[in-house]
Amino acid sequence: MLNLLPFLTKLSENLRRVHNRVNKYLKDPNAKQIHDARTAIRRLDASFLILPKNYRKGSPLSDYVLKCKEFFKINSEIRDLDIIYTKIQKYPSNPQRDNVIEKLKTTRESNLEHAKSIAGSLKSTDTSKIIDKIDVTEKELQKRFDKILARLISKIESTFPVILTDPLKIEELHDLRIACKKLRYLLELLPDEHQGAIKIRKTLQKLQDILGAIHDYDFTTDYLKSSAQSSEEIQEIINSENEERRLKFDEFLRYCKRRLDISPNSFLIMIRSLN
Repeated sequence: MLNLLPFLTKLSENLRRVHNRVNKYLKDPNAKQIHDARTAIRRLDASFLILPKNYRKGSPLSDYVLKCKEFFKINSEIRDLDIIYTKIQKYPSNPQRDNVIEKLKTTRESNLEHAKSIAGSLKSTDTSKIIDKIDVTEKELQKRFDKILARLISKIESTFPVILTDPLKIEELHDLRIACKKLRYLLELLPDEHQGAIKIRKTLQKLQDILGAIHDYDFTTDYLKSSAQSSEEIQEIINSENEERRLKFDEFLRYCKRRLDISPNSFLIMIRSLN
């Protein structure tokens, strides 16, 4: 059950956290600051989404969150470029590989300038004035929370079995990863003493980490296929990444078998108990 004052406190903390992370990002937009800024925005978005519609549409808070999402998106692209760079840098140098690396650097630099511009706009916003007039009841919050919870459970319920039986269902894998991530941050809004939510969040974190690693392999090979000239050297990299992806998916299956009895049913029942 959500409590009004703790929720509003978390919403305020999430706003301050985004503001602080943006300031640190502007000073040094390294991988850690990109990660921290994206995480802070996810937490803010989770609390924002359970507010009544009049706060989610056409309000100062909604305008700020919209700008945060734009900042999040461009930094997600930067993060993806960094992942690809790290992965292919470990392979022996050759003209094709080196050409891909140069393209990555150029695109990253352009995206980073765009991200800094958005960050400057966020920094100039006085977040202390965004939520000073929020008037909401616990009943409204709980109703919206339950609706989003049910939506995420439904997404997990529909995608989990598909992924378990077909490792190449990339779109469903991506959807499952995002749903697990959103659900984890949503459950952070529950009281700290809620042991069921804490247990589920730990499981979601592990699933998210493994699925995220698989996703990293997928978009790396997709990038190489779409932006690099076909060559034996590039194909060798793709083959190697695909093999590592296969091993990571095997890890995912082992985790499901060990913790979820190879079926997500028990896990879903546990999540539904929160609703």
